[in-house]
Amino acid sequence: MHDSKLWYLKRMDIFSGLTPDEYAVIDRGSRSLSLKKRALLPYRGTAGDAVYFIKYGRIKVIRTSPDGRALILDILGAGTLLGELVREPAGDDEGVTAEAMEETLLCMMQRDNFDHLMELVPKLSTRITKLCGLRLKRVQNRLVDMLYCSVEVRLARALLNLAEEFGVSLPDGMLIDLRLTHNELAGLIASTRETVSAMLMELHKRGLLEFRRHRILLVQPMKLAAIAGR
Repeated sequence: MHDSKLWYLKRMDIFSGLTPDEYAVIDRGSRSLSLKKRALLPYRGTAGDAVYFIKYGRIKVIRTSPDGRALILDILGAGTLLGELVREPAGDDEGVTAEAMEETLLCMMQRDNFDHLMELVPKLSTRITKLCGLRLKRVQNRLVDMLYCSVEVRLARALLNLAEEFGVSLPDGMLIDLRLTHNELAGLIASTRETVSAMLMELHKRGLLEFRRHRILLVQPMKLAAIAGR
């Protein structure tokens, strides 16, 4: 597997089209960080010191409540950011961690180096600001759903959002190319594993989805969208 920082970064949309000198600034000011599956990246305290770019792999950002319940704030894939610009909407990182869902490779930049890069490359700053704004809106929408929508609607919307982010089109449907446990799905929609398991089985019986090797295939995404109110 290729381990060059620039090889991966040049293939990320936000870094496309930079000059050799601009790529050199990134190379000098960053280092690679490899995480094994289930490895934790402390969120509180690191967010202001460094910014992480995900080269490959998947990371879930988790907030643990005082009573031990885990809420998944977001799931991030290759080409996205983790750090100060992508904090929780409330800006409070207490009890927040980032966990690798699979083997993951990150590019870490110290905050000073990142700020210097943003000054040197204004177009990169614009791209990152837009990316972070879209992600913030997505997280805020999910929080609103948790307050006002039923669990069935929240689950349908979560599955559709995951399909948009990690979906692979197949002849018989849209495969969410992400290994998710029922407990993780419950964490995404602020429900319980038992409730999510029961609802997934009901959607399966109705022919809306199938299970493929720990992944979910959306067989009838339009019907699922109707449940989600889209």
